[in-house]
Amino acid sequence: ACNPAGEPVAERALAAADPGLLPGLEQEAARHGAVALWVHCNADLSAAGYVARPGYRRFSGAGVPPGDLLPLLDTATVLALLPRAFAGQWGHHQIDAGWAGSADARYAGLGEPGSWSGLCRFEPGRRYIDGPGFPGWTGSPQAVRAMIQGAVAHLGPGPVTVETWGESPEPYLDLGLEVAEECGGWERVLPR
Repeated sequence: ACNPAGEPVAERALAAADPGLLPGLEQEAARHGAVALWVHCNADLSAAGYVARPGYRRFSGAGVPPGDLLPLLDTATVLALLPRAFAGQWGHHQIDAGWAGSADARYAGLGEPGSWSGLCRFEPGRRYIDGPGFPGWTGSPQAVRAMIQGAVAHLGPGPVTVETWGESPEPYLDLGLEVAEECGGWERVLPR
């Protein structure tokens, strides 16, 4: 993963915070060239020198209003846009071509051919939506809502699940979604 400046960071999910693990994780991350360590856990790591960041959230809801039917993007366009769509978004996992080319996934785009400003992955069979990505993370709350509602327009009426990383929950809550699960995020800048 990379921070918003494009520098490499290391990530680690911890089921329970064990302060004794953190120094070893920090040393390992620094040894591999990371400038920061991102830890995903619900414990408070501030006493260990970590700063709270927005983490993971899974939302669910049954009444998200559909928006404008956004265009579906072909695989080549998705693969060209993906490296920029989530770059620097705190906690968003690395994305590979296998994830992008999944037979279950569809991609809605915000913008127009040649100048896509947003990308949103959804899976009709699971009624699942991945939080949208925006090159340079220029996604305003209005753009986030347009992307989610555009995906819902493709899915049709019914319940949906939305997963996000490193984002404010407000645009999702404004759509009537509820937090079903969350995991906090913590960051520590490593000495160089």
